[in-house]
Amino acid sequence: MENRILLPTDFSKNSWNAIQYAIKLFEDKKCTFYILHAYSKETHGLDNLTLLDPDEAFNKLSELRSRQGLGDILIQLSRFKNNENHEFHVVSESTLLLDAVKNLNEKLHFKMIVMGAKGITNKKGESYGRQTLDILKQIRKCPILVVPAKVDFNHPKEIVLTTNFNTKIKSSEIKYLVEIAKLSNANIQVLSLTQPNKLSFSQKRNKVFIRSQLKGVEYKFNTLRNVKMAIALSCFVEIRASNMISYVDKKPSFWERLGFGKLSLSKLGYYANVPVLALHAK
Repeated sequence: MENRILLPTDFSKNSWNAIQYAIKLFEDKKCTFYILHAYSKETHGLDNLTLLDPDEAFNKLSELRSRQGLGDILIQLSRFKNNENHEFHVVSESTLLLDAVKNLNEKLHFKMIVMGAKGITNKKGESYGRQTLDILKQIRKCPILVVPAKVDFNHPKEIVLTTNFNTKIKSSEIKYLVEIAKLSNANIQVLSLTQPNKLSFSQKRNKVFIRSQLKGVEYKFNTLRNVKMAIALSCFVEIRASNMISYVDKKPSFWERLGFGKLSLSKLGYYANVPVLALHAK
């Protein structure tokens, strides 16, 4: 299967950083990258021209900005060292970003989506952007790597996989975590809050499944007690200087899809210096 990677962009520094991170992460892998920009009437930065003739002016101006922005990205990429493993396509869509990602993913079946933690319209602060959270909530057919703006690329040497073993990870997705570990010669640290002797039958079964999927890479199971996962993970990552976090993104409940309650990523806290890979549960 061809390695197709989707790179959404809103032309912010954060999305450009995510594009560079993906290219460097898969530098030794044959990949086709699709750089997507979507524009709609929610797009940031409409000027007074759009108020004269809202529909026509918006469409013409936004299409022009989109194509120019994607062209600028291709020019920037041309300045990189030529990599025969990589091929690039740009896509401009007049629709909401979420709809554009859904439609493209249905057609091209991406191996992974790599995107910034927040876009140009998001306020400063310790939180992930609305567009990022929407895509995590709605797109469940491939893993999603979220890259904060402050991340400087280094091949990850340690990846933390956090799980309570309550849900089974899709084997099609955990293999990408293993692939990243192999590409970077990284070890995987599985972090849980549940003591081994207190695991239920289904939890033990899911733990055995994870162990079977991690063959071929160095890994270790770790357990922390009497602390919330966000705190445990933050301390674990900081002390060990881990380079990537991965978690099992359980399917949102009905209320979470309506915006009530926190999604899995939000429960883990915000990481300004560490990319986070969402793996989906069955």
